[in-house]
Amino acid sequence: MAVRSWTADMRAARAWDGVVCFWVVFWLALGAWVGYEMWQLGGLSQSAVDSGRALGTAGRALQDLGGLPLIGSRTGQLGDQVVASSSSIIDSGTQAGGSIRALSVLTGVVVALAPTGPVLLLYVPSRAGSRRENRALRVALLDPQRTEQAIAHLARRAVANLGFAELVAVTADPDADLAAGRHDHLARAEMRRLGLPETLLTSRA
Repeated sequence: MAVRSWTADMRAARAWDGVVCFWVVFWLALGAWVGYEMWQLGGLSQSAVDSGRALGTAGRALQDLGGLPLIGSRTGQLGDQVVASSSSIIDSGTQAGGSIRALSVLTGVVVALAPTGPVLLLYVPSRAGSRRENRALRVALLDPQRTEQAIAHLARRAVANLGFAELVAVTADPDADLAAGRHDHLARAEMRRLGLPETLLTSRA
């Protein structure tokens, strides 16, 4: 039953890794999509800029007509007003386009990082630390001068980390085993919990 529990813990850890990976990828993709869709709205401001430029062309044409006889200065004044309006439309469209692009980037980043930030800051460093610890234990177990020290460390961790049912399935008196230096069974139990291969102990003299 204890072996089943250790196997279930390992499977649960891998399942959580998969869930976290899916969560992060999903929100990053969603943030990128939201940002892209908002960026596309900048096309509306570009349409306004194009309309302003066309209006400016018409206004300048009216200004040219202002010097013709009979038509008089009214046409020229109308042309001045149209050119001024076109300049205002172009400026507003350009500013709106810049604001939309900046907002699209900001919104995409917020949508992507708000749900994933806690995961990236808490879960990932914890898992990375566990993997570094496992690598260090592997190196120590393969080093004849440090093997006994690593086994004793694993035995103490087993007493601290394993549940009562799992612990008594390994030894009836874990405290006595620790005091007497009987570390092997406890160390193997902790290695199974961590996902370390027990074959690391087979070559020990």
